[in-house]
Amino acid sequence: MLTQFAILLLPFLLSGCVDDRTTPLPTSSPECITLSTQTLYHSYDRLTLSWHTTVDEGDTIQVYPKDQLDDSMFRIRVSEFPNNRYELKVANPRGNGYIISYEKANGDVVCSSKVSFAHGDDEPNQAHVSVYGDDQYIVNWVSGSDQKGQILYKQVDSTKWSSVDEESEPRTYTASDMCGFIAENVGFRNPGYFHSAIIPATVPIESLRVVTGNGTSRAYKPLPRLLAGDSTRHSVALFGDIGVTGGGMLGGATGSGVLEFPPPYSDDALMHLAQNERLRLTILHGDVSYANGHSTVWDQFSAEMESSFAMRHPFVVGVGNHEFVAFTNPDGWFPDFGNYRGPDSGGECGVPFSHRYHRGDGINQDYWFSFNFGLVHYVMLSTEHNYLNGSDQNEWLDKDLSEVDRSKTPWIVVTGHRPMYQSCSDIRLDGEVADALKQHVGPILEKHGVDLYFAGHLHRYERYGPVNGVTHILSGAARFIESFCDLIESAYSQSAIWAQGYVELDVVNSTELHGIFWAYDELAKDVVIQDKWTITK
Repeated sequence: MLTQFAILLLPFLLSGCVDDRTTPLPTSSPECITLSTQTLYHSYDRLTLSWHTTVDEGDTIQVYPKDQLDDSMFRIRVSEFPNNRYELKVANPRGNGYIISYEKANGDVVCSSKVSFAHGDDEPNQAHVSVYGDDQYIVNWVSGSDQKGQILYKQVDSTKWSSVDEESEPRTYTASDMCGFIAENVGFRNPGYFHSAIIPATVPIESLRVVTGNGTSRAYKPLPRLLAGDSTRHSVALFGDIGVTGGGMLGGATGSGVLEFPPPYSDDALMHLAQNERLRLTILHGDVSYANGHSTVWDQFSAEMESSFAMRHPFVVGVGNHEFVAFTNPDGWFPDFGNYRGPDSGGECGVPFSHRYHRGDGINQDYWFSFNFGLVHYVMLSTEHNYLNGSDQNEWLDKDLSEVDRSKTPWIVVTGHRPMYQSCSDIRLDGEVADALKQHVGPILEKHGVDLYFAGHLHRYERYGPVNGVTHILSGAARFIESFCDLIESAYSQSAIWAQGYVELDVVNSTELHGIFWAYDELAKDVVIQDKWTITK
């Protein structure tokens, strides 16, 4: 097992010595790289790169933000593409775009080219819509502008545009707001400004755009929110531990913050989710981008979510250890059990997370909260904060569940990043956390008749229970799969699967729920149903 000090040094050990390049990259022989365009209209638009030079093993194409030429954001291993061509989607990095260079294995630059964005640094991007209050949405986005923004939307069958002004001041943070070496000194990059605006959630919207400064977003079409008691049949995606295409679990592909292509992990589950038209809500219960202190990973992750589903229906996000845990966290929780003293967040300590997934209501620092959607009352817990008996979160949970109107929301679903129940035998520290959750949170769930508890953290799938009425679903394999383990025999364990996937919860009616685990099958080379279950009242 790696020591905490070794884990902190791991990005440097994996990536070699720190690149000290601070001067602009050479731009001679630009003909060796051809871009499909040198001006992308919007963030995350497709960019096709082709190269016309002798390819040697170890050659790469590196993509650098123009305002930070000592830090590559993307690396394409060109020898793995025999057609000398690759399509890439890149977030608007602010700072006037990217320089793209072809580099030999020894670091020599053969040629370079440039790409910019039509809407400049002000472009609103990395947007997602989430639930707010009883009947509204909150739209969160990122821009290089510190001016308050505006949302323009047009309802279905209308030619009239309505507008909503951003009321709160845009938010940002600096390196000094972080609490660890990687986030403060290695991976930090100006994150831009974080914006939020509240919009009506029940009207059918034909088109929505966000305006900030001189920039305008692409067009979105968010689906209406289902209010408490709405019996419309619909599906909800639930998963944890997703990361970003091109990245791994250490911050970038290998811990240096650089995203690599071809990607080290596939995105089959995410692609299936993005195409699933039954979904009206997506819940990510912790371990979000795996940026681990590298700001640019957050940019690319948020752009990928926006493009996939996060502006089509509400995206509700909970906190995990990779967003919050650090032994230097001044707001951290350090019980005498479990693994809460690691460097898991790379020193982020919840700062990027709470800025990006801002709820606007000031409740519990965005870390634990609840909301209603259709026939279900959802609770988002933080297993990274104190949940023991007598804690603020524990008492809040008991009170929240006691006030649920079961005539409107007969189903209760609780999520937390870390699981209470699972069947692997060798998880000593995670087992200590699971025991604490069983002792301090489990009785509250059972007391109030909670139907489902969803968790991640362990990168696989398991359906466990019901235990005293509560069915436990481990859904932590949205991208990463951990090694097989020896399973403890238990009559409660109904299914244990090591495959990349997510859970689709089908809210049929007030007496019936269906669950599907969609996962990639190596033989079928496709995402297929690998587990199904039903809960009835």
